[in-house]
Amino acid sequence: MSMAELSIPEYRVPVDRLCPGVYIRLEHLAWFEHPFLFNSFKIKDEQQIEVLKRLDLGEVVCVPEKSDRAPLEPEEAAGIAPAPAPSEQSVEDLWRVKRERARLLAEKKRRIAECEARYASAVQDVTELMRLVLAGKPQAVPQAIRLIESLTPSFLADRESTLHLMTLQGQAERLYFHALNVAVLSLMVGHEVGLTERELLYLGAGALFHDVGKVQIEKRILKKPGALTRAEQAMIQRHPELGRDMVAPIREFPRPALEVIVQHHERMDGTGYPRGLAGEAIDRLARITAIADAYDNHCNRPDPADSYTPYQALSHMFSREQSRFDRELLSLFIRCLGVYPPGTVIQLSNGAIGMVVSVNPQCQLYPSVVVYDPEIPKKEALVIDLSEERELTIDKSIRPAQLPRDIYDYLNPRTRISYFVEPDAPRRPER
Repeated sequence: MSMAELSIPEYRVPVDRLCPGVYIRLEHLAWFEHPFLFNSFKIKDEQQIEVLKRLDLGEVVCVPEKSDRAPLEPEEAAGIAPAPAPSEQSVEDLWRVKRERARLLAEKKRRIAECEARYASAVQDVTELMRLVLAGKPQAVPQAIRLIESLTPSFLADRESTLHLMTLQGQAERLYFHALNVAVLSLMVGHEVGLTERELLYLGAGALFHDVGKVQIEKRILKKPGALTRAEQAMIQRHPELGRDMVAPIREFPRPALEVIVQHHERMDGTGYPRGLAGEAIDRLARITAIADAYDNHCNRPDPADSYTPYQALSHMFSREQSRFDRELLSLFIRCLGVYPPGTVIQLSNGAIGMVVSVNPQCQLYPSVVVYDPEIPKKEALVIDLSEERELTIDKSIRPAQLPRDIYDYLNPRTRISYFVEPDAPRRPER
């Protein structure tokens, strides 16, 4: 019977009774006061035990449910010859590795903070663009093109693009951050498909303005809880054509992007609107936008309680809605977002709980994760890049509602999911 099956509560154990396979937690030590990457970990060799002895801890906490075996009994420990003391160099090597990890973590946090600032600015830009379009101002187009051009290098340059989970700034209108989400996600897929720079520009412009027609629909209808009447549903289904008619008079607006606006609710099986198009009759750029739009709508429903987690949204689209979308593009979309999309709460192989905050399409199984650690203040929480910590893997995803309150408050799972791209993501070394 395993330690986990015995359901033994945690208890303190002397360091000299430790052995490989015992999972421990260091108490009363800050992260920077010991050379290990985590405050909680499973002992893998005698050298780690010797390093623990040099810390003069006396005791550590044994976590039976995560251990492969029990600590040594006192008589066993007394009869085992001590392992060779770790050399000064080996201990220094541990500290050197940890300092480098700390540097990388600080750099990642800095890049995420910069990305958040660019995202907040982009949301403001989208808000202004919508106002200009509503007023029929032609200067909306060059401003929109500049915004799209600021995003496309992230997908065109010879490096890997990193998709980040964003924290919504203030009380932004859902229409605005939804437009930005759909544009970013569409461009991500467009890059993977191999679109040219000009095609990405058309795709981005269409995706950014895909829902602009909704500004002509009463907010009481857009925000109405529960089922819509037939008349209200008919009004909602007019928004693709309303949007096209609003933008079409602006001569500078790219004509191919108009097809994205008017067709983003068409479906491959012919069940969409406004014209009930099917299959290849639907513009390819509109097919890409349709997938990004549906995914974001699943994740960000008007009532957050009704929203799917990113993992649930992808699963639902693949299992229940596959016939409605271009299957090749849907598979590509899922592959880009990864098995664990940003916003997914997960459990790591060392038992730690975390939340995915960024994902690289080229490194799906190794996203960056913010990790819950009660010994580390929330504002200083570790953000671990699993591509750099290959001994750690993701065991499973967890519904946020299943989290204990302290972990939920620490990780702060988003009630609204929003994404942005890091334009200067450093290229990872080949593995």
